[in-house]
Amino acid sequence: MPSTESVYERLAQNMSDLVALHSPDGRYLWVSPSVERILGFTPNELVGTDPYALFHPNDKQLIRNKTHQPAVDGDGNIRIRYRIRRSVGDYIWFETLTQPITNEIGKVVELQTISRDVTEQVNLENELAESETLYRVAMDSLQEGVVVHDGSGRIIAHNPRACDILGLTGDELTGSVPKAPHWRTVYSDGTPFPAQAHPVMVTLHSGEPCSNVLMGVHNPRWNAYRWISINSRLIEIGGCAESGQARVVASFSDVTEQVERESQLKRWSTVYRFSGEAIVIADENGVIRDANESFLRITQNTRATWIGRSLDDISLDGRSAGLFSSTIWPALAENGNWRGELWLRDAGGGIQATWAAITKVQQTTTAEAHYTLILSDFSERGIKDETLRFRAGNDPLTSLPNRLLLSDRFEVALNTSIRQGTTFACLYLDLDKFKPINDLYGHAVGDTVLQSVALKISKLVRSVDTMARIGGDEFFGIIVGLEHESEYCAVAERIARAINEPLEVCGHNVSLGVSIGIAMYPDHGQTQKALMEASDVAMFAAKRQGLSYALAEKLDRQG
Repeated sequence: MPSTESVYERLAQNMSDLVALHSPDGRYLWVSPSVERILGFTPNELVGTDPYALFHPNDKQLIRNKTHQPAVDGDGNIRIRYRIRRSVGDYIWFETLTQPITNEIGKVVELQTISRDVTEQVNLENELAESETLYRVAMDSLQEGVVVHDGSGRIIAHNPRACDILGLTGDELTGSVPKAPHWRTVYSDGTPFPAQAHPVMVTLHSGEPCSNVLMGVHNPRWNAYRWISINSRLIEIGGCAESGQARVVASFSDVTEQVERESQLKRWSTVYRFSGEAIVIADENGVIRDANESFLRITQNTRATWIGRSLDDISLDGRSAGLFSSTIWPALAENGNWRGELWLRDAGGGIQATWAAITKVQQTTTAEAHYTLILSDFSERGIKDETLRFRAGNDPLTSLPNRLLLSDRFEVALNTSIRQGTTFACLYLDLDKFKPINDLYGHAVGDTVLQSVALKISKLVRSVDTMARIGGDEFFGIIVGLEHESEYCAVAERIARAINEPLEVCGHNVSLGVSIGIAMYPDHGQTQKALMEASDVAMFAAKRQGLSYALAEKLDRQG
């Protein structure tokens, strides 16, 4: 099995940041190769040494109190800036994230740090306070977003990078406040980030700077949250501050990629151990070096029973006798991988078929060659394939069809209507008053509300019809086989009445509304795109007029 050092080196080899493992007392246990480029030391020079010897004397106590001791106590996601000495003797500024690594009983056994050189960033922040001209030049050239707020918290200046990171135009950003309607903000655990906790507001009210505050930001134009790290500092002004005068400067950077990498490192430490698939790791000679709990459960044996044995020993049943020598090892030598059926006999004498995948991991400068073997229950593959097909075409929250399955159902409805000369209707549903419920009671209640709505509308349509979830609180229906426009409107009216009925969810009484746009084939469009757009426009018309539903306008066939 690859050593812990080689695993981390493989994970860190494409990272420009410095990754290190420490013992609880702080000593380096492993350091990524990037340390030589950043600090001028080789990994071997630092392993076993105390990093406090490299810290600036004025920063040592801060590091111990704010980072080291809390991490040893089990706190994670700790970010701090400090100065560290390079091999040539000068100091640079580091920004470091510290995470504890615990054993099975929750005891901290190692500390993991990810650090980057932010000297240039720190120097530029210092220069911003010295010169208005330099301030503007630096702002426009920084890779960080920089915004300046007045005494009320409104943005009065910003650099182009701030617009890029937040996904806003300059006009949208100017005049905004930390809790603007342009975006939603959350903590790392997904809970809402209140306006008063925003670093800018904290600095305005307390005068204290904030450093490296991690915040998830969601712009409606994005598909997912972006993570930014924010610093804020008060701008000292003599005398009375005039209205609109600069009071706080905030800088922030997009650390989404870093957060994802950190999550990958964390996931790697748990995936192997707790995977539902049985996993075995062997060295380049095929000698087993480790096996996870799922493998031990399948074979009904202990880890000690398998360590040191050959991969050939895994297949103990006669139906797989000689398979390694005749097929598996030649395939691994030629292609580096083999997949197929493997029969196992467990410690109790039971026999079972498994689906095996063996891969050879080639040797690198930081890791020895080795093999990984993954086993899954062969009898469950059919069930898993069916589950995967359902997940591919259905919304995971409500189990309604998603956009992919909706497109297939639309093609069926369209072809049937063309062949039979009939019509069908597309219904675009947008829930009213859902966002206040979601914001007030949280996402868990919001999800339950959406599930309840999905269940209601599913009961109101026939099996030949389709109701799909296409967005957060947006649904889309295809109603077929009715003769008159009024009948389709009646369906929309029944759906609206059902959604308007009060709901009791998780102990809360909530009330919803809905706006429905109706588009008929072929009067309002003859393609899925055209009918979706027409029903969307009709939905907004219903919303503006305070109606439950509205019909799309007919196409102009004279043009």
